[in-house]
Amino acid sequence: MISYRNWLRRSLIATTAIIVLIAPSLPSASAQQVERIAAVVNEKVISIYDLRQRIDLLIFSTNLPDTSDQRRSMAPQVLRSLIDEALQTEEAARLNIRVTSRDIGDAVGQIERANNMPEGRFEDVVRSRGVAPDAALDQIRARVAWQKLITRRVVPTIDIGEEEIDSVIKRIRAGQGQTQYRVSEVLLPVDDAAQRQSVLDLANRLSSQIRLGADIAGVARQFSKSASAAIGGDIGWIQEGELIDEANRAIAALDVGKVSDPIETPDGYLILQMADRRKLRTPGAEDARISLRQLILPLEENAPEVDVQSQVSLAREVAANTTDCNDFAEIAREMGTPQPAAPAQFRLGDLNEKLQQIATDVGVGVASDPILNPNGVQIIMVCDREEAGALPREQIRDTLLRQRVDMLSRRYLRDLRRSAFVDLRV
Repeated sequence: MISYRNWLRRSLIATTAIIVLIAPSLPSASAQQVERIAAVVNEKVISIYDLRQRIDLLIFSTNLPDTSDQRRSMAPQVLRSLIDEALQTEEAARLNIRVTSRDIGDAVGQIERANNMPEGRFEDVVRSRGVAPDAALDQIRARVAWQKLITRRVVPTIDIGEEEIDSVIKRIRAGQGQTQYRVSEVLLPVDDAAQRQSVLDLANRLSSQIRLGADIAGVARQFSKSASAAIGGDIGWIQEGELIDEANRAIAALDVGKVSDPIETPDGYLILQMADRRKLRTPGAEDARISLRQLILPLEENAPEVDVQSQVSLAREVAANTTDCNDFAEIAREMGTPQPAAPAQFRLGDLNEKLQQIATDVGVGVASDPILNPNGVQIIMVCDREEAGALPREQIRDTLLRQRVDMLSRRYLRDLRRSAFVDLRV
């Protein structure tokens, strides 16, 4: 699972790399200057040229058919995205959030690596596609500005409590043995009731085109407003009952590879595609993960009893005076038992019966009683024990954080829209 900062980095790559790969030829700068105005956002002007070029970009990047009907259907949502970008850039400037040349350089470097470009050739590649480098860099700058704003202003306000993580773990464990689904999503938000029909029309058109072969990952990156948009709408494996009721019913009826009709949600309309499904196996105690260290005090073959007891006594003394795995490893090395950098890890069920019993009964960081073997006296220390079905709390925390950031950033943008002057001319 990626961290939030890694997710932001992937988001930047996903939303800007496409500029380089598929942007169509652009009209000249003089043509842009005489274009009609599509919208005025506070003091920012969005031209018909800007709108047309963004529509071209989306059609090429998502493999949607380039028809007049398609363009008309997409235009309201595309114009709204351009308006949102203007508001995001303005708000970042108001808060003195600056995008430095180093920020742009880092972002460009990520795009070059993601697209296997020679280092430092970004502008050349952009220019070869008929795109003015400044236009591409302006879009990158807007993305970076909003991401920096969210990181500074939104993320610090979020506190994921331990009880929230416990609740997720409880739900996941309750679903063990049930069916899981691998799902991709496209979320088209409705922030104004007057837009509901146009958003629904676009959702119906997109779901139909995905069924006909349009790439849902490309559609999600360009249209979806959920956190998963950065990774092509893939929300990973989910369990029965994990989503809202309408979405759960849609998933239950979908075969692998199929796409849902638009699903009405409190945020807008949701399109789902079933990528895969599987039945979870309920883990048993033998699936616990154990990490161990060992120390061996050697004995010669057929050693006299006095030598055996001497080594057993020494082993007991070592066990009694060892406090943790690091201490144990150091003592083991000093006494002639080489130690790996990290403890050896095993599935409990893969150990022999005697070691299974020790690994189950001995506490973490506590040395076992001496074990008499043909080649010496052995001591085992359990360095870590991860019970069967244990879930990574930090991974769950990161997931909850991304979901909360997604919700709060959309709310932030909604407030900006409500307080802005927006004059639509088309």
